[in-house]
Amino acid sequence: MDKENQRVVISKRMMKEGLLRCLKHTEINKLSISDLCRESGINRATFYHHYQLPKDVLSDIGWEHTIEIKRIFESNPRLPLEKRMTDCFRYIYDNRETLKILFSANADARFAEEVKNIFPWAWTNIIDLKKKYSLDNDEYRLFVASFSWSAYHIVREWIMEDIHKTPEEITELFIKIHSRDFYEK
Repeated sequence: MDKENQRVVISKRMMKEGLLRCLKHTEINKLSISDLCRESGINRATFYHHYQLPKDVLSDIGWEHTIEIKRIFESNPRLPLEKRMTDCFRYIYDNRETLKILFSANADARFAEEVKNIFPWAWTNIIDLKKKYSLDNDEYRLFVASFSWSAYHIVREWIMEDIHKTPEEITELFIKIHSRDFYEK
């Protein structure tokens, strides 16, 4: 990595860490760029070289986490589904303090959308429902949207409410809720 790229990586890391510290006591919409720069130890010119608003830094943080969760899930498709899911949930659990900030009222909407779509395996479980219940395309889209949001809310509540469940237990819950048997009862 050349010196210029290394400076960019360090500057962005400083801004992300500074933002997370600021968001522990200040809402994103009330956070000034001056306060963020002061907390991050960078100047305004550096901030504006990379971002326009503090929300952009938050969006970057969310994007990095969703990319890592997807990478974990997709890294070895030969592993059993349960293992890949548990690995994803372990990552979420290990990063829960940062994710709490992203899930909070300060959260970036793009992060929420990405989290909803982390586990593509589940779509195979609900595709058959379109045929079984003779759903038209609009009904099916509504069902899929509801399914996505339920998955998002399970993860969100687990992290935000400090629900004492292990990643393995959350995996078991996901599989049970999103199995064909669950819908057929």
